[in-house]
Amino acid sequence: MTDFRRGSFYREQIEKNSSDSFWFCLIFCVSMAVRAVASCTSFAQIYPDEIYQTVEMAHKLAFGKAITYWEFRVGARSWFLPGILAGVYKILDFFGVKNALHLNIGIKLFFSLLHSLSIGVFYLILRNFKFSKGLSFLFSLPLAVSYFLAYVSVRTLSESASLPFMVFAVYFAVRYVDSSENRHLFWSFFMSGIAFMIRFQNAVFALGLALALFLASKNRFKAALVFGFGYIGMMLLQGLLDLFTWGKFMQSFLTYLDYNILQKFSDRTGGVSPWFYYLADVADTFHPITYISAVLLLILSVIHFGKLKKVIVFALPFILFFAVHSAIGHKQPRFVFASYFALIALSSAAFAFVAARVSENRRFNVVVISLMLLLSLGAVPYKKYLGLWNNSFTTETFADDGSDRGKRKRFSGILEIASETGQIKDLKRAFIFGIPQIWCGGYAYFHRNVPLLYSSSRKEFFKSLDDAGNADWKNSYFVIKKDFIDEKALKSYKLTKIKDAYGFSIYRLETKDFMKRIPLAGLPEKTENRTKWNHPENIVMSRSGVLVDLEKEYNSAKIEIALDSSDSYEISFLKDGRQLGKLTVLPEKKRFGMYTRKRSIPQEIREAGFDSLLIVPLEHDDACSLGSIKLD
Repeated sequence: MTDFRRGSFYREQIEKNSSDSFWFCLIFCVSMAVRAVASCTSFAQIYPDEIYQTVEMAHKLAFGKAITYWEFRVGARSWFLPGILAGVYKILDFFGVKNALHLNIGIKLFFSLLHSLSIGVFYLILRNFKFSKGLSFLFSLPLAVSYFLAYVSVRTLSESASLPFMVFAVYFAVRYVDSSENRHLFWSFFMSGIAFMIRFQNAVFALGLALALFLASKNRFKAALVFGFGYIGMMLLQGLLDLFTWGKFMQSFLTYLDYNILQKFSDRTGGVSPWFYYLADVADTFHPITYISAVLLLILSVIHFGKLKKVIVFALPFILFFAVHSAIGHKQPRFVFASYFALIALSSAAFAFVAARVSENRRFNVVVISLMLLLSLGAVPYKKYLGLWNNSFTTETFADDGSDRGKRKRFSGILEIASETGQIKDLKRAFIFGIPQIWCGGYAYFHRNVPLLYSSSRKEFFKSLDDAGNADWKNSYFVIKKDFIDEKALKSYKLTKIKDAYGFSIYRLETKDFMKRIPLAGLPEKTENRTKWNHPENIVMSRSGVLVDLEKEYNSAKIEIALDSSDSYEISFLKDGRQLGKLTVLPEKKRFGMYTRKRSIPQEIREAGFDSLLIVPLEHDDACSLGSIKLD
């Protein structure tokens, strides 16, 4: 008994002589240490949006190069989050961080910072629930060391980026219910608005928070109205950002609603799951003690609403968020990561209530209960995510049609090989084959201002090899995933193997400049404008150009010729190998891809007659190609 009382005395002294700032910083440091390890070791994406909706667009803003998918072509996403991440990129670049992996570790550490702050804020929420400093710290630890939350923290997704701001919003709402101070209400709708600007689905969360404030606040109508109008103000701020970036007020939000709600685009492309999908995923992801304890706390909070209404203020926005997403057809676990955070937090709070009561009435050592909690929440394997720590969950590599669909399989090294390739000093052009483009690291992990192609199509692989050789693309590198192609098929190409890395082989293509010769019949019949320069029917040429054998003499007055719109060319008219005259074709700066030019042929050439054409690139970007030719 004496020992216990001595322990109680020490605990009382710690409580008395320490501040909340100290405990907040301590839990922040623990959380940040765990997430720093995750930032430096988890180089895998389980969703394409981890690249193309966040860091890839940020890379475009910061460094000018990116692979752009449809959302950022039609204006269905806000530039708010990419703009913030572009700022992080620029700061890192200013301080000398040039390696792609290191740059993206910096982005992950930025996400980790936000998530660690949210863990610290959860400590403050527990303190607002009237727990002691020691208990609040102990029962924030499960969130700080949780494998699952650490994994979520370093996913460069809009869901992960917005989650901390949702936690900040509920914290200020809890503070407002306790104090009725307007500043807390302001910060609550401001943080909710930031979460909305990062991810539009979070509007549902804000609705739940407004409802919670209405139910629990002393001045319920004032709280709900001020929050609602303040939130609308944040939505209008997003509209002004769209006006500045897209040229139309509320462009991204309205386009998002049109595509995903009215047209149900995501349902058609991503599939529809039953309403209980997320409940099944909770059972598959978490230990039963987590969701059982959370549900029991919610039931008690409803029964004893007067005493535990702040628990409802914390939980209700996440519950409504979860329920609405369950009603929507297209589902992915990442859509409700915020609710999963709340589930773990509520479970931890449930144990805190038990520990507080047991330690007061039975003098039971709270450390034992804390240890049990840490084991149940922090150390229990989250089986669904254990194998994904550094393995991308992508598609198989046999899609000859170039599509992104295929058999699901785990791969590793995808992001690392992009960075490895980007660091080759004499690299002028890169081809990475074996993984579909949508599952790769884009320019964000390549980080080199040169042409880049990702593909899982074998047809495109051989076409690219032929084009690179024909066009004399010196310092072109082909990065090929092991087992993507039989090495025997490469013997006819001049490839020099540089190294093996991350399950890929890196080759340098040896080329020799030469003039390509082709009969007129070998050209496409008609090349449509805006066709890609490397379309299979087009003739990719080297700096020496293409000699087109007309196979008879022409006296035509006009020529229609399809050329890559970004380059300038010289067209020479020949007869028996002798040059009669020439035309110069300048770039079409406002055009994209192939473009057909119509030119009059000088009279002296018409009268002499010509039997061949020599087309030579002048100023070009090393991507020169010829399409159809029509002579009138």
